[in-house]
Amino acid sequence: MRYLMGIDLGTTGLKAVLFDLGGKPLGRGSAKNKYLAGPPGWAEQAPEMWWQGCCEAIQVALAESRVNAADIAGVGICGFHHCPVFLNAAGEPTRPSIVTHDSRLGESLEALRQGGILEEVVKISGSQVMTGHFPPIYHYVLRNDRQALEKTRWIVLAKDYIRYKLTGKIGTDICDATGTNLIAIPEQEWSDSLCELLQVPKEKLPDIGNSSQVFGEVTKEAARVSGLKAGTPVVYGGGDSHCALLGLGVIGSGEAGLLLGTNSTLRASFRGFVKQPEYTVWTQQHVVPGRYTVSASSMAGSSVLSWFKDIVFGEYPARDEAELYRELESLAASVRPGCDGLLFHPYLYGERSPFYNPWARGSFLAITHWHGKGHFVRSVMEGIAFSIANCFDSIKAVARDRSENIETIRTGESGGSRLQIWRQIITDVLGLPLEVVSVEEPGCLGAALLAGVGVGAYKDIQSAVSQTVRIGSFTSPHSRSSTLYKERRTVFNETYRVLEPILYQ
Repeated sequence: MRYLMGIDLGTTGLKAVLFDLGGKPLGRGSAKNKYLAGPPGWAEQAPEMWWQGCCEAIQVALAESRVNAADIAGVGICGFHHCPVFLNAAGEPTRPSIVTHDSRLGESLEALRQGGILEEVVKISGSQVMTGHFPPIYHYVLRNDRQALEKTRWIVLAKDYIRYKLTGKIGTDICDATGTNLIAIPEQEWSDSLCELLQVPKEKLPDIGNSSQVFGEVTKEAARVSGLKAGTPVVYGGGDSHCALLGLGVIGSGEAGLLLGTNSTLRASFRGFVKQPEYTVWTQQHVVPGRYTVSASSMAGSSVLSWFKDIVFGEYPARDEAELYRELESLAASVRPGCDGLLFHPYLYGERSPFYNPWARGSFLAITHWHGKGHFVRSVMEGIAFSIANCFDSIKAVARDRSENIETIRTGESGGSRLQIWRQIITDVLGLPLEVVSVEEPGCLGAALLAGVGVGAYKDIQSAVSQTVRIGSFTSPHSRSSTLYKERRTVFNETYRVLEPILYQ
């Protein structure tokens, strides 16, 4: 029997899952990623911590599965997009990595805009740029830490560092590479013009491969610290959200997936590429050959509900987290759609689509004396759902121009998607059915499927999906709630626009 391992590096944690060839998870390990101490608003992590957590997660997954590491046919890796990792010639980080939620990046983005650089980058790359993306992160380091850049030999992406530690080799894949805005999509190589605009030394960028291509093998040292067998093939892998799309079976043209994680991200897959910089979307190559994705993302996701959970239940640190979320579900279900007028803007970390304002902030509006705890819980869920619907408007505009119609959206049984009441709210707000795939870690599954294709366990990606991806449930919209939510979203957006010039500049 042969097995596949998928590793998913996220900003809040790393997961490693061992699967059989039918996509059944046999063992799972995880590790939390902590932010380094720093001034308020800074969000930096040590790549060395990712590797330590990766080794721990692999060991736990192997122990839980009771699978012999020698029977693992291949390893696939995915990780969060956009955030550069700076390595010296010995492969050691020259500085901590700035990740998505860092509050300094708004000023960097504005500096790029005022300098006329941002407009040119978007025009040439064919993809929008937002805080948390490569250009503002790199610009910040360029302006504030030139010493680290001088020591840097390689600029890679987050999951590339994990793959380097496994194989001892430097490289990246085309999916993650197109997320840097350093490629003029649909080209497959680094762009001289974009590198010059952003002052990125092209010689410090790695060679680019395909996501399911075998990249290298687990070294003896990596085997010693991780528990994997030396010589196990490792494929290039891809970005976490694109591997999650693969794990959800979103590989055709005009198909879309919702990833309700730290952020809320909608990604749609299309055949071929057309530059559409006028839309508030960003574009990347899919991990699936011949497919490109357009993405719209809100900074508001499960992280916002987790923040509210800690406020409500912070005095009960010993209680099981799953129990606390069940209680949140019960509270939300006790309140009618629309929360009796209570409204929540979920912009704790600024906002991407459609407002693109890193200084946006959260707010509860129209509070009355009869609003109880359940109203506030449900309003948080509804506010995030409205933000998701705003993202979907941008995705639909692209689909219409391509004469394609997105009829359903797929999600998994992970993150906020585990909460049935929240799935129903999102479905009602979107006015579209949600197909829930029976997978808790779609990113890990997608990464594992890429490994399976790379080592020949599957004929191709379509075969891999056919053998592993199953729809577990289906959530349909309620027409009355959808009508109400359409009206409420109008109020949601109009009140934001009123508040923006007063509070969010």
